[in-house]
Amino acid sequence: MSTGQRLDLFVDIFEVKNEPAKALPNLTPPELVDAILQEFRELEYLSDNPNDYQLLLKDKEFSRLQNDKQLAQQPLGEGQLILVEKAPRKLPAGTQRPNYHIYLREQTAGKVYKLHWQPAIIGRPDKNQDQDDRIAVNLEAFETGLRVSRRHAKITEKDGKYYIESMSRNPTSIKDIDGKLRPVTEKKELLKDGEVIHLERSNIALKFIVRPI
Repeated sequence: MSTGQRLDLFVDIFEVKNEPAKALPNLTPPELVDAILQEFRELEYLSDNPNDYQLLLKDKEFSRLQNDKQLAQQPLGEGQLILVEKAPRKLPAGTQRPNYHIYLREQTAGKVYKLHWQPAIIGRPDKNQDQDDRIAVNLEAFETGLRVSRRHAKITEKDGKYYIESMSRNPTSIKDIDGKLRPVTEKKELLKDGEVIHLERSNIALKFIVRPI
């Protein structure tokens, strides 16, 4: 498995299977994850944060690599690895996991938000308001983030389809794949893969992505 000063590895990166990687043996798994994320930036649903992921051995037990040990110090077997997303063990009360892997990608900086639960709220945290733990997309850190309502919009799922509805008077619209705009109101609006949610006062645009299973 070792070639010179590098390890010959093969990594499943979601739908990209058995991707060859020559890794330095002194890398830790988080450092290898960071390199993978840099290499596969064309996959729009990939976060830029290595802490969002875990590397598993592609064996019968799907054993986890130890993040605090170098690759050379771990039993890598045939070098077959799988990149998986970390998920919260406990969901907010009254929510459930979506049937598909769904994301919102901010279109300027490229920050990716995995929606681990639904209903999922877009907004800013405020412990004095209801459903604070349901905020899946916290936009307060953006330059114009304070123009986002604390409870701005909500994404829900029904029968494998996704919907968005407004939770404030702060205007929001959806741009479809043909560039046509339609407003988001208090009535649920169908949200399709590839459409972009535009928060008008903050000028923040979030692309809705459904990852292939």
